[in-house]
Amino acid sequence: MHKSLVPEKKTNEWLEFISRLGLVSISDARNIFLSGDYTQLPDLGQKSLYTAGKGKTLSLEGNLIGSKMTLDEALLLAETRNAELGFPVRDEVLAYVQYERGVFLEKFGESFNGLSLYRSAKRLAESKTLNAVVDYQLSAHELQKGTGSSIAEAQSWIKYFYRHNMHIMELVAIRRLATYHRGQEEFKEADELLMRAMDLGSQYDYPFMVEQFKNSYGYLVYSRGSFLEAREIYHDLRQGLLSKYLMATVLENLTLTYYDADEFDAASKYLSEALAHSQKYDILSRIPDEGLFMGDMHRDKLQQPELATHYYQIGSQAALKMAEYGFSLTGERLEVVERFENRPKAGYSLPESIGTDKSKTFAFALGQTWKQINDLFQFLLLQKHLESGVGISELPAKLELKTSTYYAIKRRLSQQGYNFESIPAVLPQTYVKRDMVALISYVNGLLSLSWSQANEQFEKEIIEYLFKQVGYQKTKLAEKLEISYPTVLQKTKSLKAG
Repeated sequence: MHKSLVPEKKTNEWLEFISRLGLVSISDARNIFLSGDYTQLPDLGQKSLYTAGKGKTLSLEGNLIGSKMTLDEALLLAETRNAELGFPVRDEVLAYVQYERGVFLEKFGESFNGLSLYRSAKRLAESKTLNAVVDYQLSAHELQKGTGSSIAEAQSWIKYFYRHNMHIMELVAIRRLATYHRGQEEFKEADELLMRAMDLGSQYDYPFMVEQFKNSYGYLVYSRGSFLEAREIYHDLRQGLLSKYLMATVLENLTLTYYDADEFDAASKYLSEALAHSQKYDILSRIPDEGLFMGDMHRDKLQQPELATHYYQIGSQAALKMAEYGFSLTGERLEVVERFENRPKAGYSLPESIGTDKSKTFAFALGQTWKQINDLFQFLLLQKHLESGVGISELPAKLELKTSTYYAIKRRLSQQGYNFESIPAVLPQTYVKRDMVALISYVNGLLSLSWSQANEQFEKEIIEYLFKQVGYQKTKLAEKLEISYPTVLQKTKSLKAG
C-alpha cells in the first residue's frame, strides 16, 4: 500500500482495517506491516496503529520477542499522542493498542496481565465496536476459567457479532466456545460449532481462519480417540500452510496422535520437525513446551537420557530468554528449566556436543574472590526478584527469609556498592565491562527457589566450574578464591575430579 493513501483514511476505519487484516490473510498482513516503512508518518495516531498492526502480525508469525517489542513501541507512540492531546479520558487509539497487547499476553500464557490491559482498554474505548470486543474478551475469559459468564452468554455474543457484521469476531467467538465444549468433553457441541465455523470461514473468504478451524477440528477428533482420522486431517492441513506459528502447532498435534498410540519413534520424528521449525523461525513461545515433551519422551519412552538432557537444555534456554523479556517462568516454562537444572549428574556420560557449557555463565568469576562472586550473585538474585514485580514487603516471605535477615543482606550488599534503587540493575564499576547476559539468564532460572535453595545450587555449580579451571587442585582453588583450605574441602566434598 502506498504511503500517499494513508492520510485519506480515518482513525476508526484504520482500526477496523488492522483488526480485520490480522486474521484474514497472513500474506496481506506481511505485505502491509512487514514490508513498508511507516516511521515517517506525521500523524502519531496512524503511526501507533500501524505499529500495533505490525506487532499483531509478528505475533501471528510466532515472533514472540519482536511482537512484544513492537507492541511496546506502539504503546509508547499512543501514550505520546495521548499526552499531546492533553490526556483525554477517552482515547480510541490508545484503547486499541492496549487491547491488542492484552490479546498478545493472554495468547502466550500471561492471562492476569492480559485481563488488566483489557480493563484499561475498556476505560479508554470510545466506540461501541471496540467496547463490545473488549466486553466479549472479558466474558470469554470468565467462562474458560469458570469464574463467571455462561454458555448462553457466549452464544449471545456470537449472535451479536453476526447482527453487527463483525464476522471476524463472530468466528473467533464460535471457535472459543467450541474449545470450551471440548474441554468439558462435550464433543458433539464442539463438533457442530467447528463445522459451522469452517463453513462460515469459507463463505466469508477468510482462508487463514479456516486453517485454524481445521487445526482445532483435528484436535477435537484426536481428543475423541480417533487417532487415524486426526492424522489424516493434520497431514492434509500441513500442505501449503502460510502461518509459521500454525505449522508448529499442527506438527505438535500430529505428534500427539502417534504418542498416544505408543508409536514413539514416529512421535519423535514429528516433534523433532516441530522443534526444528520453531528454532528456524524463532517461534520462541513453542520451544519450551516442545523441549519438555521431547525430553520426557526420550527419557521415559525411548530410554535415551543423553538426548533428554539435550532437549531439556533447548527448552530451558528458550524459557529463560522469555523470562528476560518479562514473561513469567511458570507452567511448562518452569518445568523444563527445572528438568534441565535437576538433570542427573552421574550414571551416564553426555556427549561433548550435548553436555552443558557453563563457560559463558560463570566466566565472570575468573579472577574474582569468593566474596566478590557471592556478593554479585546475591545482589542479582534479589534485584531480579524485585524487577519481577514482587513487592518489597512480600519478598522475604517468598525467599523464606526472616525480615531482619533480608534487610541485613541488603544492607551488607549496599555497603559493597550495590544499588537496589536502580531498576534495571546497575552494577559496580568493576563489572560494567563484563558480559552479564548469561549470568542474568541463569539467575532468572532460580527465581522459583527459596534463598537457601538458590544459593546452594549456585555454589555447587560454580565451585564445580572453578574447581575444573584450576585442574582440580584444592590448594590452588583456595588461593584463587581467597578462602581457607578447610572451606574448600567443605565446598568440594561432593565433587570428583574428571
